[in-house]
Amino acid sequence: MAGYGNDGVDLTELTLGPPGINARKARRARKNGQPTSSSSTMQAFVKVSMDGTPYLRKVDVAAYDDYGELVEALNELFCCCSIGLMDGYSEWEHAVVYEDGDGDWMLVGDVPWEMFVASCKRMRVMRSCEARGLSSNA
Repeated sequence: MAGYGNDGVDLTELTLGPPGINARKARRARKNGQPTSSSSTMQAFVKVSMDGTPYLRKVDVAAYDDYGELVEALNELFCCCSIGLMDGYSEWEHAVVYEDGDGDWMLVGDVPWEMFVASCKRMRVMRSCEARGLSSNA
């Protein structure tokens, strides 16, 4: 096939698709309970909001190995150092909650990591005093 312009790129080398198609495929597979193909890595992008900030962020929760890594990333993402897990003992200024597949808001860290990645639809970083009602330890 003829090259495009003078850069020598063969048109058969280009693969284009709509933005975010891999994320939509992964989300659809999670929703239907189907395993994703082994050739592609699982992506689970969810929106994250923080009380007091006028913007949302997107995070790929499947890219992390555990809750600790996720919380560190959220602290960096929101330029904060006061986000932590609500374990009933520590005093963090902010706690992370998530909406599961049933529409219930739960504390991040209350379920095993794999279950969290499969069921998380969106996350919210909120004041710890507001999140105490959601805690199974409070």
